[in-house]
Formats: sequence, C-alpha cells, structure tokens
Amino acid sequence: MDELTLLQSFRAERDTDPAPARQAVWRALEARIEAAAEESRAFGERVAATGPRPAAVRRRRGLGTVRRRRLVAFAAAVLAVIVGGALVLESGPTAQPASAAEILHEAADAATAAGAPAALIPGPGQFYYRKEARLNVTGWTSPVPGPHADAPVETSGGTSDGPDDYNAIVPTTVTMWTATDGSGRVREEIGPLRFWSQAEEARWKKAGSPLPPPFNPEYQQLYKSAFRNATELGPEALDYKLDGFGSSFHFPDTSKLPTDPKALRQAVEANAIEVGGFNLLYPKATHLDVEQTAAELLNVLFEGTPTPRLQAAIFDALAELPGIEVTATTDSLGREGDAIAFGPEDGVRREYLFDPATSTLLAERGVLVDPAASRGYRKLPAGTAIGERDFLESGVVGSTAETAGEAAARAAAKPGSEAS
Repeated sequence: MDELTLLQSFRAERDTDPAPARQAVWRALEARIEAAAEESRAFGERVAATGPRPAAVRRRRGLGTVRRRRLVAFAAAVLAVIVGGALVLESGPTAQPASAAEILHEAADAATAAGAPAALIPGPGQFYYRKEARLNVTGWTSPVPGPHADAPVETSGGTSDGPDDYNAIVPTTVTMWTATDGSGRVREEIGPLRFWSQAEEARWKKAGSPLPPPFNPEYQQLYKSAFRNATELGPEALDYKLDGFGSSFHFPDTSKLPTDPKALRQAVEANAIEVGGFNLLYPKATHLDVEQTAAELLNVLFEGTPTPRLQAAIFDALAELPGIEVTATTDSLGREGDAIAFGPEDGVRREYLFDPATSTLLAERGVLVDPAASRGYRKLPAGTAIGERDFLESGVVGSTAETAGEAAARAAAKPGSEAS
C-alpha cells in the first residue's frame, strides 16, 4: 500500500471521531509529514552538492555527522498511532547500523573510484616516499651500558624493571625515501614521551630525563658506528642516508595475485599465493582457516602496496568471510575510521584501521586488553596502544628532498595536466 492510500484509509477510519480531535490529529500528522519531506529534500540537496560518488559512498556520507546510517521507508518514518485521541509519533527517520559486509564493500567501491596510481614502484632516479607516525612502548637504561656491558640498552616487546630502567610510550615520526636498490634516506623525529603513571614520569625527571636510544646523546657517542651515515644527529631528530642493498632488495610485488574477490579468497585459503618483497604469515600451512585468511588478506593490504583493483578485491574478499567484525574507532591522531580486530593473543588485540569512504589505510596497532595475560606489559593499564603505525603520506617522488604532496603538486602544474 502506498503512502497516499494509507493516509486516505486512515482519514476515512477516523471520520467517526469528534471533529476537533480529528482535526488536531490530522494537523499534527500533516506537520510531521511536511517536516519529514523537508528533511528528505535537504538530504537530497546535500548529496547533490557533493558531486557524483559511488552508491556505497553516498549511503555512508549522505547523513552528515551520523555515521553508517540509512534512511528507512518514508511510511515508517511518519508512523502514527492514535491512543485516546492523541497522536504518538516515532522519532524517525529511524536508522540501522550498516553491517561489516556493507562497510567492506563500500571500501572496495571507494578503492576502484579513487583514481590512485596503478603502482607505487619508483622508476630510475625516483624514490618511494612514505611518512608514518609511530607509537611504541619502550624501556631503556640510563646510564647507557657500553658496547661490552652484559646488559641490554633498551627493550622491545615489553617494559624494563631495573632500578636504572625507564619506560614510556615513545612517539616518533618516520619519513623514508627508498629507491629500487634500497638506497635513499630516513628521517626520525621524536615527540614528547608519554608515561602511564605520574610516579614513573617523576622518577624519570629526577634522573635527568634521559632519552631512549637512538636519540640519547650518550648512546650516540658510545655507538658511533651505528650513525656513520648520519647527516643530522641530535636529541630531537636523526637523518641519515641508506647505502642500499643492491639486487637483494625488492619492493613489494603483488602483481601475480588475482583481482577477482572469490578467486583471491580461495587462493589465500589454499595458501597458494605468490608475493615478493614481504613475507607471508603462514608459509608452511596447506590450508588457512577464516581468521588466518583474514589476517593474510590484511597482510597483503597493509604490506603489499596493492593496486586499486587488488585493494578492492581484498576488501570484497574480506566482506564474504563469516564472522568478520568491523567497529568504528579513531587512530592516535584522532582520524575516524573502522577497524578489523584479531585476538586477543597474549593479552593484546591486533587492529587494522581504514576509512571505508575513501579506502584509505589509516593505521595498524596492538592494543593491550588484558595486562595479566601479557608477557611484558603487566604494569600498563588496559587500553594502552603498545605499538601503532599511523600512515600519513606516500607516493613516488623525484628526490630525497621531496614529499609526496610536493610531487603531486609538481605533476599537476606541468603543461597539459588537468590542473594547469
């Protein structure tokens, strides 16, 4: 039954009610319908103003600040119930959260529509540029043990417990320029240390606020050979050249993987995929279960620099796996997105964050959910990101002094380009 027939029937059924009550009810209903119609018109204007987008993207972004919501049928939005002559209205338009499959298919649609370059492998005289913000739980010793001391300089994968050990979440910004032979440049910058207790921070300050390696000046003096290629060496930033690895270095190569989602999923399940430049997670397995299949697909997605077609196939393949859950979240920089999570294992849950509206990969991280079950993080509070990589920018550039944004602007300014 269409909306007009429904309303005509409703009006006929209420003709036996007292006229004033019937008129009041009808006026309230008409006002509600008009408000819903105005909201619908405004919704259409907002979508039209944004320009053409894939259908899945329109579904996600068309409702402004409300994430992953869809309008239900108009008749349901104006559902009215008469109780003793009073009109009770729903709060609509009502909404339903999108499923994990819908979100992943949306990301696949966005990947194919993104217009990204087919590959990010540099040519002669070019470099692959990548910038990341990182967080790592780090423990270190001060004074710094010398090269012949029987003591670790720092820890990874846990905290340190000695009287001269200090622990913090260490934020760094890492920028890399890499050529096809592995040569290039790396720049590391340290941010303010984050302590999980005032007592730990106070103890560190009392000791003179010693920095963790490799930013500790004492460490830099004791281990000079580690910085032989440094062009900048200090407590805030390190900048050094990469010599390269010649023929032993290879960029990630996923060119032999199928771009049909079903074929890709089946090949991963059979552990029969071939990649280069990075490692598969289960090299000796003959068959992968659902969680392992999802983990391997995400491994290719985050480590293999896939083309837009392969990226779309990965998202679509993930959408067809049973039991995959996607939750709304933010990374350490405050960027909103969604996450696929695994675990926990040893008290730590692995999360892979992406923005389905653009298919942008945001971050990967480990979150401590059960300190008592962990091996080296029992002193930390639950919810701590013990390690996180936030992806900021990537692209092919013309020198080790150029950023991806600068390269894109240079390319756009060339005669004959769309922007010129």
